[in-house]
Amino acid sequence: MRKLAVLAMAGGALLLVVSCASTPAPKPAPAAPAAAPAAAAPGAPDQELAQAKDLKAKVDSFGLGDFDADDYAAANKDLQAGQDSYGKDNAASKKSLDSAISEYNAVLSKGGDAYLAKSQAQADASRKAADDLKASVAVKDDYAAADAVYQQAVKERASGDIANSSKDFDSARQQFDAVAAAAQKKKDAALQAMQNATDQQTASQKNADDAEKSLKSEGIAIPAAAQ
Repeated sequence: MRKLAVLAMAGGALLLVVSCASTPAPKPAPAAPAAAPAAAAPGAPDQELAQAKDLKAKVDSFGLGDFDADDYAAANKDLQAGQDSYGKDNAASKKSLDSAISEYNAVLSKGGDAYLAKSQAQADASRKAADDLKASVAVKDDYAAADAVYQQAVKERASGDIANSSKDFDSARQQFDAVAAAAQKKKDAALQAMQNATDQQTASQKNADDAEKSLKSEGIAIPAAAQ
């Protein structure tokens, strides 16, 4: 009986060993996937804001808004929108400021050329006044200097250089005005000299006529050669 009990205990132990050997160890649970990093919030559009303000200042310095009113109004509206959303919704702010930059550049392109056309027309009027007085002959050197500045302004306008072109057109206009004034002064002096000569000749003839009448009234014969 005791032997049977020992055998039973040994069999149980053997079954326990076999059962443990055939049962695999549990695998560790897989780690949870790492969360995707949150998208970084867009930074403040400082560069776009500065550029838009600089362009507006340039446009305003020449009064170009009067030459392209639609783009100018749109640019001002977008600049204001960009400033209002700055720091609150930087993506929207940047979008508005980019639009303002594009529109201010359009004003510079279209309004700038119209502005320079007006400046050139004023210089042309002064140049014509000088030409009408033959200033290129009367004051040759000064006229050539004015024309050189004018030609430089034309080249600058073609390249879109608003600042230098407008400055040189204005300078050429003033120089042509001065040239015209100098030519007019020379013309006036020449006309006055001619008038003085005519007056002197008339006075001399009158004096001669009066002397002849006086001699005749006194019965003095006048030699034929003197008549």
